[in-house]
Amino acid sequence: MGQEVEVLVAPVEGRKDAASGRMSGRSQDNRLIHFSIPEDAERPRPGDMVSVQITHAAPHHLVADSGVEGGLFSVRRTRGGDAWAALQDQPDAGRPAVSLGIPTIGKPATPTNVAPACGI
Repeated sequence: MGQEVEVLVAPVEGRKDAASGRMSGRSQDNRLIHFSIPEDAERPRPGDMVSVQITHAAPHHLVADSGVEGGLFSVRRTRGGDAWAALQDQPDAGRPAVSLGIPTIGKPATPTNVAPACGI
């Protein structure tokens, strides 16, 4: 409690983030941290780093409420946040097509640029 922690902001980490008005992320030692954003502060993007002060500790996560007196909150923009924002601007930016190398079933395609085989 009271420790300053730097958090990598995640797109969606907590199931109650929307209801509680918090965002979530992971610290350098991979602890889950839920943090609130002050009303006058800029909203961090997933991929940005946020410095917060821990106000509550639970068995499986930590909470950093910036509304508590002396609460710390600062945002550091990163290239990861820039990349996330760029993907949000592209309407067709879904998952990239990945070929798993699995052959398709059916008649194989006939090659077009192959010399005829010699008959013996």
